Amino acid sequence: MAVAQEIRAPTHADIGADHALLPRYLLLSGRVERVIVVEKNRGPWENSRRALAGLNAEVRLGDGLSALQAGEADALSLCGMGAGRMVRILSAHPGRLPPRLVLQPNDSAEPLRRWALSAGFALVNEQMVEGFWRYGILTLQRGTCTAYAGLPLEPALRYGPLLLKARHPLLEAALQERQQYLQKLVQVEKVRAELEVLGQALALLGV
Repeated sequence: MAVAQEIRAPTHADIGADHALLPRYLLLSGRVERVIVVEKNRGPWENSRRALAGLNAEVRLGDGLSALQAGEADALSLCGMGAGRMVRILSAHPGRLPPRLVLQPNDSAEPLRRWALSAGFALVNEQMVEGFWRYGILTLQRGTCTAYAGLPLEPALRYGPLLLKARHPLLEAALQERQQYLQKLVQVEKVRAELEVLGQALALLGV
């Protein structure tokens, strides 16, 4: 699991685990000592309780960070939901956020990068993984962010500063596909603006 490789902590919180595959793996692999799972609905809550029975895990019924206390977890993961929803969850109780966050949105990570900059979290690692679709994984640590140094801000926020610096092959393929699609729609003003930012990103990738 690409997400799991970013997590090693005494106590880890997972918001919206559903069948609890990630927290179960983290416990059984020894990457964490204790897990707190938070589920908003009773069905996923029951699924997680069954999956984690007998392990050092607590499954709570609650809405996002409202079920956590400040300082209770050393790290937190949010996976498999839209970035906008993740931002709302993270913004609701900023005082309860642990120092390390691992986020895997199922759409563009741009809102999360913008949120992290404003919330005082540094982007310390960034992955792009091929699955049913290409998706990103962001690892954030509380502190000053230097990931954007030397890059134009807009393409870096949209496509990922560390992916651009690494010239990630999956990002290059995704941007080229997007460019080909948008070039058929250049009469739309919004599309022209996106093409401009996309062109800057491709130039950074050396394409």
